[in-house]
Amino acid sequence: MIFSKEYLVNEKDTAKEMGSGDLEVLATPKVVAMVENTAKDYLNNKLSEYETSVGIAIELNHLKPSMVGAVIQVKLLEISQNKNKTYFQFEVYENQCLIAKGTHTRATVITQDFLTNLEKK
Repeated sequence: MIFSKEYLVNEKDTAKEMGSGDLEVLATPKVVAMVENTAKDYLNNKLSEYETSVGIAIELNHLKPSMVGAVIQVKLLEISQNKNKTYFQFEVYENQCLIAKGTHTRATVITQDFLTNLEKK
């Protein structure tokens, strides 16, 4: 099953604004955030109230630029699950044009345990 979500590119989403480049085009770090947000929302529908998911790996090829005002669609496909890890492939589109693609992995954790372990560092 493909899960998808749309995003509108704002000025704060540009490479110039985020500091990852000099141009007013969709920043690669923002594309990463869009993919992670889409995967998080997909998994939230499957998790208990005591669980959450955290991103642990992403590989992204940013193929084409997008301007402010563009509507971006992230399409996500769950490839497999192994213990607490979920593996995804994704494609990112502006209209029908593929602008990015890659893979993403998320780990399911018990929220309180995760926060407790974080405090022990």
